Amino acid sequence: MSASRFKFLLSTNFLLLFILTNPSWGWAEDFSALISARISHDGKTLDLSGLRIGTSGAKQLAKMESLSGINTLYLQGNNIKARGMKALAKSPHMAGLKHLDLWGNLLGDLGLKSISDSPYLKQLESLKLWKNEISDDGLELMVASKNFLNLKTLMLNDNLISPAGAEFLASANELPQLLTLNLFRNEIGDGGAQAFANSQSFPKLESLYLGQNSIADQGAIALIESQNFPQLKVLDLAMNLLSEATAMAAFKVNRKEKVQIIYR
Repeated sequence: MSASRFKFLLSTNFLLLFILTNPSWGWAEDFSALISARISHDGKTLDLSGLRIGTSGAKQLAKMESLSGINTLYLQGNNIKARGMKALAKSPHMAGLKHLDLWGNLLGDLGLKSISDSPYLKQLESLKLWKNEISDDGLELMVASKNFLNLKTLMLNDNLISPAGAEFLASANELPQLLTLNLFRNEIGDGGAQAFANSQSFPKLESLYLGQNSIADQGAIALIESQNFPQLKVLDLAMNLLSEATAMAAFKVNRKEKVQIIYR
């Protein structure tokens, strides 16, 4: 790490510590300084990853007119929860967002509902929702929304999605541009895998990550043999419940087709 980069991170962390330990200071003034330290030179990308701004910080962020020009927002590990997401989703200053990373924010289904209902989050191309305690109920609301017509990347790793949630996604008609779908470490099982294998909702899908989802041979074979993903390049079935025979079937597909099937 360069000396200048180290000094930048050090000054930013000291600023955050001061803000969090001096609540009597004006939040708006403090937050403006923090944003200035974390926004890119062109004003398009704001990275607040790991700062734990919480719900109150998300609400303050939602009020900042200076953020109207950003198209990429990183909020990983900030514990903003459903109420913080609701404030951001109601903010007209978020209308230009194309890439939104919300990894580890405890949003739950209500947080996803806010994104799905937002009149301003209609341009999203990338939405990362790892570790947010999202269940089937949230996905049912999501697939009914028209906010995701431009979405190309959807990350739902490490959530609470069962076969029913996978069926909701597989039947979605409002995700026509999706290129990457990541459901690693959920519990979709054979039922969810079969639903995806039968789905015709993702004609452009290039990468489907279903590792560690309690998928056994029946679901895996259905996916391997499916003809519904003409553009598919990567199918991840690692750390599931596949027999040697199914692994061999995947190996043979890897040799003959242009699809990379990950099965170990």
